[in-house]
Amino acid sequence: MSATASRNVNAGRRQPADHPAQGDEQRVRIRAARLRLTTDRKLGKETPSWVKQLAKKPL
Repeated sequence: MSATASRNVNAGRRQPADHPAQGDEQRVRIRAARLRLTTDRKLGKETPSWVKQLAKKPL
């Protein structure tokens, strides 16, 4: 098998759960929760407690 063919074998596969991208996904969720908090506050809506807890986590 050539070097090019072996590189394409893993193309499109999901990353393992312990991959650093997992932390990136968590940071995105935290930022989204913070945005929802701000939006809900400006619209006068109640934010669910799980969103508030997520927004409190450090990036």
